Amino acid sequence: MSSTLRRLSIRRPVRRPDHVEVHEFCVLKPSLRTFSLAELKKATRNFSKENIVGRGGFAKVYRGSLPGGELVAVKKLTAAQGIDRVEGFLSELGHVVNVSHPNIARLVGVGVDGGEHLVFPFSRLGCLSGMLHGSGGAEPMAWEARYRVAVGTARGLEYLHERCARRIVHRDIKPANILLMDNYEPLICDFGLARWMPAKLTHLQVTVFEGTFGYVPPEYTTHGVFSEKTDVFALGVVLLELLTGRCAIDTAKLSLVSWAKQYLDDDDGEGDEMPKMADPALGGRYDAGQLRNMAWAAKLCVHSSPDHRPQMSKVVRILVGEGTHPCVEGHRGTHHLGELHETDGYDAAPGYLDDLSRHKALAFDFDGESTPRTYGGS
Repeated sequence: MSSTLRRLSIRRPVRRPDHVEVHEFCVLKPSLRTFSLAELKKATRNFSKENIVGRGGFAKVYRGSLPGGELVAVKKLTAAQGIDRVEGFLSELGHVVNVSHPNIARLVGVGVDGGEHLVFPFSRLGCLSGMLHGSGGAEPMAWEARYRVAVGTARGLEYLHERCARRIVHRDIKPANILLMDNYEPLICDFGLARWMPAKLTHLQVTVFEGTFGYVPPEYTTHGVFSEKTDVFALGVVLLELLTGRCAIDTAKLSLVSWAKQYLDDDDGEGDEMPKMADPALGGRYDAGQLRNMAWAAKLCVHSSPDHRPQMSKVVRILVGEGTHPCVEGHRGTHHLGELHETDGYDAAPGYLDDLSRHKALAFDFDGESTPRTYGGS
């Protein structure tokens, strides 16, 4: 490990005390590879624009090739200079270096010369967003691939929430952060917003909104409260996207969750309305049982109340057909989605509500009367 990386790994943040736990838990593995700036420049053709395969508010991702022929994705942090960027780097590093699961992107190595870099295996198929919502000329994603992505992503989140040494909330689950391997096995990536959940706490609260509109639940949008159930809600939206082929929020800023409610509030135990949600591009080529399982799982995940959302282990069981339908469990009528703006009595942190109206309008399609608007057409 380079001396620069060693110095970074023992730094303590000046602000944001909730990061202290992350930094202290960041124990770098001896097998972790460190890259010089020269090596990364060579791999990415001097960070060529043509090699950019992804970008966000805090980083750019470049396709690269190592001397042995291994294809990698190099994430170069581009956020604010100084301590904020270093904190963000250490925070993400502290999470990805301590996880190991077939459905979570594996960290190949790091580089800290000339900036902060994280190196991951390259996904030839790209991310789920490109595969599912890409150009119109591409072949529609087959049902078998969609189902594999649903189950694999749920298993990855189950690991983060229930099987890690310390619980991790990802906080930005969405198709753009789900990479696809050659066999369509999904890999959860981008832990830039992830947080550890202390063992004795049921939730945490932030003062600044971070996340992606369309995937954040009501209690997070309105009060800054997050927990594992934040990821559960986001997965529910992803499941709806896999089912329908629609985006979480369309070009008119209308919500998929609102649109799907008419089909998901089908509590007769038969799921007769749910096949009507199926992506027309599938042409009816799907497994009816798997589709109903995915729809039922999505319905539970996007419940407006976090207390009514299941743990990820239950979501996995439902998806693979080992769980029972909510009606069979004796809860008929209790699993309606409810009003999308329902909250559970949380108080927002000072200043968090300043942009509440705008957040609601963008994420949950509220009008001035706080009534959910309908997602496109029907």
